[in-house]
Amino acid sequence: MYDDLEVLDTVVIAIAQEDKTLSDHGKFLKGFKPAPRFDIVADLDRKETKAYDRTTAYLIDKEGIVRQIFPMIIHARPAWEAILREIDGLNEPRK
Repeated sequence: MYDDLEVLDTVVIAIAQEDKTLSDHGKFLKGFKPAPRFDIVADLDRKETKAYDRTTAYLIDKEGIVRQIFPMIIHARPAWEAILREIDGLNEPRK
């Protein structure tokens, strides 16, 4: 699915909110085999992301405006096709 996101000029950033230290975050990142093709950043103690749900995907445009919220729970994620359609719609020329 990541290839489809790249074609749409989309950047994926995952935020790990469970880590308590940067050392813990480093151990978490080393567990990925192969390494993900997107950034996973640490938000220690949720200092920066308290306003956001823990397992939700947010589609944010290039101006920083939240355009769509995709509610999630751990075992029920939105279809990536729906997210791709929303991204494609944002990339269409505005009239």
